[in-house]
Amino acid sequence: MMKQFCRLVLVALTLCNFSHTVWAESAGSRFNEGSQYQRINPPAPLTEHKDKVEVVEMFFYACPHCYELEPKIQNWLKDKPYVDFQRMPAIVGPSWAEQARAFYIAEALGKIDALHKALFKAIHEDGKQIYNEYSVIKFFTSQGIDKQKVIELYFSPKIVEKVNEARIRTVKYDLRGVPAVIVNGKYKTAPYFVHNQEEMIEVLDSLVEKERAQLMKNVKVKK
Repeated sequence: MMKQFCRLVLVALTLCNFSHTVWAESAGSRFNEGSQYQRINPPAPLTEHKDKVEVVEMFFYACPHCYELEPKIQNWLKDKPYVDFQRMPAIVGPSWAEQARAFYIAEALGKIDALHKALFKAIHEDGKQIYNEYSVIKFFTSQGIDKQKVIELYFSPKIVEKVNEARIRTVKYDLRGVPAVIVNGKYKTAPYFVHNQEEMIEVLDSLVEKERAQLMKNVKVKK
């Protein structure tokens, strides 16, 4: 009886893996490299989680399209335990660097989820301008953060290093706009490659499944 049960489980798992591979291939065939997404060459992955598919969202707080995408990305992530999701602020100009610094200060404070939303709200709902040292510090103090702590973080080598890395990544990913998403450092897609954000998320999904299928193959080979 136990042997029969184990055989049924094995068959179920095999069918599941097969259907996942077929789905990934059929979904991927709907979208074409060079059209709905582009390859990043050379690849530039960030993750240390080799058992997950890395997805990096590149954004700019003052971008209304990034603000619009935020809840859609969060909804997409709900059933994606196999995704290593990261945010990274894109930097293509001075004011972008200030908002990137705000992101990393929020991260260093250990309050990134709440402050990430608050930064979007301050700009897009409250009409705040966050574009220099003064406005960055003013934002955080308005959120109840000690001013001296914010100033220390603003000038800290760790924050400066992260801002510089974000600037380098923006160049490596060869972005011409935001929002954009990067999959495993290999592929990028964005609303300007497709018709709308919903289709962009479909492309993202197909790229993640493509990389996930490859990950599963690699695991089988190692076994």
